Amino acid sequence: MTSAGEDSKFGLKEDWPSIQKTLEEIIPVYDRTNRYISLGTDLKLRRRGLELLEKSIGRPGYRILDLGCGTGKMSVQLLADIAVEKEFCLLLDPIKKMMAVARYKTGLDGLLAVFENTPFRADVFDAAMAGFAIRDAKSLSKAFEEVNKLLKTGGKFLIVDLSKPDSELKTFIIGFYWRAFAPVLAFISSGMLGLKFAALAKTFQRLPKNSELLRLVKHSGFSVVNAEYSMMGGACMLLLSKESETTF
Repeated sequence: MTSAGEDSKFGLKEDWPSIQKTLEEIIPVYDRTNRYISLGTDLKLRRRGLELLEKSIGRPGYRILDLGCGTGKMSVQLLADIAVEKEFCLLLDPIKKMMAVARYKTGLDGLLAVFENTPFRADVFDAAMAGFAIRDAKSLSKAFEEVNKLLKTGGKFLIVDLSKPDSELKTFIIGFYWRAFAPVLAFISSGMLGLKFAALAKTFQRLPKNSELLRLVKHSGFSVVNAEYSMMGGACMLLLSKESETTF
């Protein structure tokens, strides 16, 4: 088992401001380029995760928070595929320009805040989701602690994101892809702005291995309802359920 000290090492730490700045700069090409460099995997994982989330909750009228909503892609997909009423959905992101785009696309209300410090009281949401966003947390352990707090017991947390295989060989191959090939594909897709997607290599580097992430999840008071991986284990869909209060 990982200790609390080991858990706290995961996250962007001092790189967080530079990554947030990069994300703000690539807003005009964000969605298109992500689709291109993920080879369409991002859309498949989003749809699969939302389908499982809906089945797991199994009732209408649940309150859901889109964490790190970015340009609103997860919520757009949620509203398109699932009969969720808009008044029960809320956006959250630390980047004002991202939030403006997400609110325009979805028609939802939103708040500016980081994963680790949300303005909500405990036990208020039935579900939360983070689409290609949780890896951008400054501290993963604090982010999971905060999500645990704001969810009701039994609440669901859907994560769709990059992931790091336990295999050193697979990690090397995937890391090389994000360092060398993804920026080239991003440039082909979006020109000079696409080159800024090279920052993804840093977020991948800072990820825990898949087994470490699952231990962190369980240490945070969640159980794993479903875990699916693609791209050689370099992308994941995790559906979690809050079982207890956080133990941090």
